[in-house]
Amino acid sequence: MRFLASPSILLTLSVLTCGISSAAVHHVHRRAPLICYEDNSLRTLQRFSSDAAAFCPKYLQSSSEPLPRNLVEVPVTRLSSACTCFQKTAAPSPTWASAVAPTPTSISSVKTTSWSTSASVAPELPKSTALPPTGPNSVRAVGKAYSGGKRGLVYDWNSQDYSKFFKNSNKIAFGSNWREKRIPAPGVTFDNGAYVPTIHVDGNLKNDGWLNAVKALIASGTPMIYASNEPDNQGQANLTPAQAATVYRNFVQPFKGQAALASPAITNGGGATGLGFLENFVGQCRDCHFDIINVHHYVNRWDVGVDQAVSAVKSFLTKDVAAFQAKHPQFQNTKICIGEFWLWGASDEEGADYLRKLLPWLDGNSNVACYQAFGGLWRGNFINSAGTGLSRSGQVYHDL
Repeated sequence: MRFLASPSILLTLSVLTCGISSAAVHHVHRRAPLICYEDNSLRTLQRFSSDAAAFCPKYLQSSSEPLPRNLVEVPVTRLSSACTCFQKTAAPSPTWASAVAPTPTSISSVKTTSWSTSASVAPELPKSTALPPTGPNSVRAVGKAYSGGKRGLVYDWNSQDYSKFFKNSNKIAFGSNWREKRIPAPGVTFDNGAYVPTIHVDGNLKNDGWLNAVKALIASGTPMIYASNEPDNQGQANLTPAQAATVYRNFVQPFKGQAALASPAITNGGGATGLGFLENFVGQCRDCHFDIINVHHYVNRWDVGVDQAVSAVKSFLTKDVAAFQAKHPQFQNTKICIGEFWLWGASDEEGADYLRKLLPWLDGNSNVACYQAFGGLWRGNFINSAGTGLSRSGQVYHDL
């Protein structure tokens, strides 16, 4: 996610621990006056947490407080709510969160809220967790399978030259930055990995430099192409299913057979977002070819513990996403890329624990082609707050 203007829907995770019970673990939405989920203004503050920790308390007292250089990408209209959300995520975890989380078995046995393609409740997806078979007449018989390594690293044009801390890692296979250009900021390189471009368009659904840029990247070994980044998110690509289909046909489909083509990256929201959006998109793009289904998954630490967050990712991929694949011939035997995932509001040690428990499962799951934790080359994420080396979570992502 990048540069999010917050939508009016907030993802919350229901909790089943310490006497707090609910009927769902994830995908539950409600209206709320303060929206923290899917707010990339908040993510910018979290990325530069040291700056935000000093700035936000003063700004909430006086809006005349000067904006630090690292936070200039946050729209002025979003500063107040983003700072309020930042202070919420930085606050001590609720007392129940320190209790023993439910086991994966108890979490997976809880029925999740079904997604829908409209505001009304749609029927549940099939209960299958297996991917459909392929054959010589299948739409999956042509194309190009993803052949790169699994673990990717995200960065952007505000990233400083922190890539040096990952250059000696044999775990990082590729990088991406939500654009088609490999190096958006001086000094940021990935000598030990490939670069994966992401299509982004203007208000007229145009990107004049895309086709030539991607041709050059493919010639240099780019293994995969990302379609629109979160078209179901108002602050990201923010496209209708029909618009997303047009973008896909014009900018991604032409490279069929030359690189693995990933579907638009959707959130793990509910209703008309998330898999509901992808359902509508597929209806508008029936002639489109996909080699990868790309999904994102975020949960909040103040809603769940680390073990619950890990189980929520596993359930989303093996149940919700797999059931969607089973329903649509275009996704027969496509593998999954979880292009972004994270446990928001986690401490550095909690983030490290989250990765220790999740990465081995992702690495060992043959249906997962690739993944990128939303840690990235930012201080306070995979880079320590001083900018002098890796954080604990960054070290796990580097080594494990």
